[in-house]
Amino acid sequence: MRWFEALIPAYTIERLFWESRGISIQEVVYIEILYAVIVVFLDVPTGVLADHMERRRLLQIGIALEWCSFVVLLLSFSFLGFAFAISLSAVSAVCRSGTEHALLYETLESGGKDGMFERWVGRLNGIGLVAAVVAAFSGSLLAARFSFELNYVVSIGSLFFATSCSLLLVEPIRSTHDEAMTWRQLRSGFRFLWNDRALLTLTVSFVLIIGAFNFVEEFWQLYARDVRVPIYWFGVISTGLLLIQIPGQLLAPYLLRVASAERWHHGIGWGIGIGFLLIGSFPSPFGFVWMALMACFAGAIEPIYYGVLHHRVPSAIRATTESSVSVLLHGSIVGLGFLFVVGAECSLFGAFLMIGVVVCLSHAKKRTK
Repeated sequence: MRWFEALIPAYTIERLFWESRGISIQEVVYIEILYAVIVVFLDVPTGVLADHMERRRLLQIGIALEWCSFVVLLLSFSFLGFAFAISLSAVSAVCRSGTEHALLYETLESGGKDGMFERWVGRLNGIGLVAAVVAAFSGSLLAARFSFELNYVVSIGSLFFATSCSLLLVEPIRSTHDEAMTWRQLRSGFRFLWNDRALLTLTVSFVLIIGAFNFVEEFWQLYARDVRVPIYWFGVISTGLLLIQIPGQLLAPYLLRVASAERWHHGIGWGIGIGFLLIGSFPSPFGFVWMALMACFAGAIEPIYYGVLHHRVPSAIRATTESSVSVLLHGSIVGLGFLFVVGAECSLFGAFLMIGVVVCLSHAKKRTK
């Protein structure tokens, strides 16, 4: 299932496809903000649902909605059409947010292997990254020889197979709750994070780092175009940005033997911030070297953070709490998105520079504390 979810050749030329349909950089950011706002409002309620019903059902609904969003994208030629497609994708994301990790943790826990959670998160992410590499190469070749639309047709087929595979998921035995959803339950994840100040500090660092790196993933294609990189190199670039994340994903358990999660978060935060400053200040094809280093850092931080989170959170609010983290993450994307729009009024490079300043200042402030 993870393989077909990530086997999306459309991502290789996504921004170019959007641009060919008349979507500007500012409109892209507005659509991304719409995506984040939907996630902010719906993520925690779906997380509570995941803690009160079969989690595999939400996963199945989420993957099916992602398939629908790609169908709509292929048929869209306006801002409203793209906004509707991304809205479907946002609902898909909230259905899966927290649910997949909760299902994985409790499946391992039922077999007495919950201590291997970080390793399995890294392995699954590694599978997804390898599939994304295959998609990147095939996507660039298809885009060089055929129209961009073919990439979307292939992606729709892959998501159909992912939806079919999701029907084979098995729910581990656990206690469920039949009571109606309450406001207290919706707040439980945020309350848990707030009461654990060490975890809250890690969470703030995590959502800022991943929220910032999101803009590299979303706009590297336009960066490549602006520094005169030919389109047939896009597959190589996409592959490099994906492959470089695998070592971090797989080595996360061993990294924690070298230093604490807090130290890794602080160091990675500075690395991401400085990377943005470099690609914004010195735009050139060499900027992809800095992007690759940033991708390596981002790949390591996810299993490190989610390992800390799931080892501390009670099972009854596991999906709810991860959904709360997702809300904070997308809230950071909304805030950084508005900043990105301001910077993009000058240039794409200026937008990257502004993101870098914010990330560096944030982690400098934490150190002074």
